[in-house]
Amino acid sequence: MAGSVASASDVEATPVVKERRQLGARACDRCRRRKCKCNLPPSGSCTQCLAARTSCTFDLPTARRGPKAKKKATSDGNTPRFTEIPPLRFDEPSSSNSLNFGSSTTGAHWKPTTTTGIDGSLLPHTTAHGSILPNSDGSKPSALQRWANLGDEIRARGLDFDAALNQCIDLFFEYLYPLTPLIHEPSFRDNLAYFVPPSRAPQLEKYADAAFTLITAVCAEAAFLLPKDIFPNGEIVADSFLQASRSCLAEYLEADLENPNASSITIRYFHSNCVHASGKPKFSWHIFGEATRLAQVMRLHDESSYDGLYPVEAEMRRRVFWIVYMGDKSAAILNNRPITMHKYSFECGVTAAYPAGIEEESQTPISPNSVRSSEPACTKRQKLILGFNANIRLWGAAADLLLALRVMEDQARAASDGGVLNSLTTQQRQIIDPLYIAFITSLDDLPSFLKSQSFTPTIASENVQSNQFLIQCANLQVSMHCLRMVVIQKFEHLSYLTAGIEQTDLQKTDIVRDALRVVHEVPFWALQVNGEPYVEKLRLIGASLMAIIHRNPNSPIAARARGDFDVLLDILTRLDSKASDALRNNSSWIL
Repeated sequence: MAGSVASASDVEATPVVKERRQLGARACDRCRRRKCKCNLPPSGSCTQCLAARTSCTFDLPTARRGPKAKKKATSDGNTPRFTEIPPLRFDEPSSSNSLNFGSSTTGAHWKPTTTTGIDGSLLPHTTAHGSILPNSDGSKPSALQRWANLGDEIRARGLDFDAALNQCIDLFFEYLYPLTPLIHEPSFRDNLAYFVPPSRAPQLEKYADAAFTLITAVCAEAAFLLPKDIFPNGEIVADSFLQASRSCLAEYLEADLENPNASSITIRYFHSNCVHASGKPKFSWHIFGEATRLAQVMRLHDESSYDGLYPVEAEMRRRVFWIVYMGDKSAAILNNRPITMHKYSFECGVTAAYPAGIEEESQTPISPNSVRSSEPACTKRQKLILGFNANIRLWGAAADLLLALRVMEDQARAASDGGVLNSLTTQQRQIIDPLYIAFITSLDDLPSFLKSQSFTPTIASENVQSNQFLIQCANLQVSMHCLRMVVIQKFEHLSYLTAGIEQTDLQKTDIVRDALRVVHEVPFWALQVNGEPYVEKLRLIGASLMAIIHRNPNSPIAARARGDFDVLLDILTRLDSKASDALRNNSSWIL
């Protein structure tokens, strides 16, 4: 009996002892927070809690120790296996916005109990623009909705949307069109009319997205490239127009790539310019690559590809091809990018004709006396095409010469197992001589209003027209001197022009002074309008001066180079280039 009584008493005491053992093995809440040892007595509080004059509590949840238990494939009869879940179907409309993974055990949909407000500044950069945000029902905004959202965003910045839009377009055609005549203004104005309610053109409904993308790209081009003195509000609206244009292009990107036209290349070219002006040369090169590949896919190098096109579309395609062709050479020479478009890139070579101009572009004739030219009167837009074609000839002649030199260097390297081309043979000179002469004389037949002595306008009434020719002239002259510097650098080790390095360096300083003369004669705003490529040309000239100073530290040539370098550095500082804050330290040319 006694044994049985003892057994019964032990059974009754077991729950109490077990509870104290669990509490004794577990630290109190205060000790757990402080991560210190808890000496919990059988009764009362631990030493830490007694010192703090509090009692021990055990309210914090306990963490399970040991390895996690493996989940069973099926916990009950209502949970489907992975193989039993039906595949998602995206080709069937759903009655709700939620995805349905098979049958659910509950019929009620989950609804948030509270709304979460997210600061707009924390969202990705592209979603901060009103023209990019989707509709409240999740659908993609139409072109008209994007237009309204863009207007709201511009007005939120304290500007009148219509005034800012018209200012961008007018300034583009006044200052930037001479360098990038890629927009047919009558067609562009028709596209713009679609977004103006009183005169909305219903026939544009099918191409509204493309029209919106082109209009905003033109506005972004003006806002990014024009200086503050000409466009004070450019910095305020630049990013809004660019993001709106790129977002809308992304919506119809696949269709645009499958069925491209002249505007497809123009839009990407403008986007590339804007990104470059914002200080992102690598991203700009990527976007420019899209324009280059489209020109290749459209076979714009082949004259036969223009057969059967409407005259306006054919003319615009010629212009976008040649401007991409020039941009490809400029990037190779100024930024050490590889050339991707040259006559050897295509089986039939480059047979595309130069742009000829369109009569209907401008019906306002100008008199022969408005510019110093002996040519008959013609529309002002057609006169600007003369300067555009001269730029094509200049860069094409330079590219042909540099490409021939590169081929000879490769042949010398292959013939002598890694050797260097130190001189030209008689046969090689017969190849180089006509190419060099064609390059040097490429601008000799310019009309008088595009020559360097025409920097000062003669008639105040034609100031706008004279300014457009001045912009082209400044670009042509500095490009010529920059390319001369590149060619001289290629020739200096070949003994082609002079016999010694010092004579070559002296000739380089003459080229620098010719470039500085042009820079000093033109108004400063004309340098700014020419944009980042103009800065890169001056930077390449500055890098050549630094090489001369380093190579001739004690020579009078170095003193001459230092004086010119100080002048050039002051000009570059005033231009305030965003792409780079220092002179290029490497002026080599890579093909």
